[in-house]
Amino acid sequence: MNWRLVATVGVGVTAFLVAAAGVTELLGASIEFSALVGLPVGVLVGAASAAATRLRLWKNPGARPALLGVAAVGHAVLALAAASYAISSVRGFVTVERALVIALLVGVVVFALARRSPDRFD
Repeated sequence: MNWRLVATVGVGVTAFLVAAAGVTELLGASIEFSALVGLPVGVLVGAASAAATRLRLWKNPGARPALLGVAAVGHAVLALAAASYAISSVRGFVTVERALVIALLVGVVVFALARRSPDRFD
């Protein structure tokens, strides 16, 4: 498996979600359509962080567990959002708060596993 690609996409998704939600919420009180500002900012931040992960950060083996942990958060949020959208019986269980808690737990577990055996991730 190409762990570099997994980390690149996941870090980009996580950075997009954090930046877009943060800017949208910060501007929500003063700008009516704050998502029109937050989403492009999120795209730029996600693309920049994905490029940095691909080109510079992956070369440092000590940073790989953290990169994979952050990437796992983004992948878990997307998987839970897709499950909530596609499976109607899951919609009542998967709220935004629960999805974030589960995604953070997944990120911590992946970080711990990658930290335990970093030689497996080239």
